Amino acid sequence: MLIEIPPKDLSKCRQAATGRWQLARMSGVKNQRKDTGRSDDDIDYLGVRSEFAVAALLQLDYEPSALGVDDGVDLWCEAISIDVKATFHSNGRMLFKSKEAFRSSVCVLVSATEKDYVMNVRGWAASKDFEDHAEQVDLGKGLCWILPDEKLREMPDLWWRLAEKRIGYKQPM
Repeated sequence: MLIEIPPKDLSKCRQAATGRWQLARMSGVKNQRKDTGRSDDDIDYLGVRSEFAVAALLQLDYEPSALGVDDGVDLWCEAISIDVKATFHSNGRMLFKSKEAFRSSVCVLVSATEKDYVMNVRGWAASKDFEDHAEQVDLGKGLCWILPDEKLREMPDLWWRLAEKRIGYKQPM
């Protein structure tokens, strides 16, 4: 699903990414990127735009300028925690260093596009999906866990489930 970020919000994303980059580097937190050839501030900007796109699509509150080190949760819908994984590559995969690093209820995968203001929200997985279907691979930077694209769920499914949670309908993730 392609999501366009309006110019005013794209500006907020740029500012938030710069702030995150500065705070993390001053705190001694290294960027855990697997993608080489990109600057750290490019990666922070990708992450903020991806979080914004998911929040916009799922109609969730999001403040890109919130500061602090990522704890594995980027967004919330009621009691459902959402981690957003971002990639510069259209065929990039949902990737974690370990299965234990999947700390949220669900994770959403987002890819950048050729246009700075357009993000491709590709799909999602519940923690159980990742636990059951993730594969350990070496992408050239050591072992990690990926979820194959065919195991990602469609975004309308997540939107619907979150809408049901908001109105009190009980359905497991």
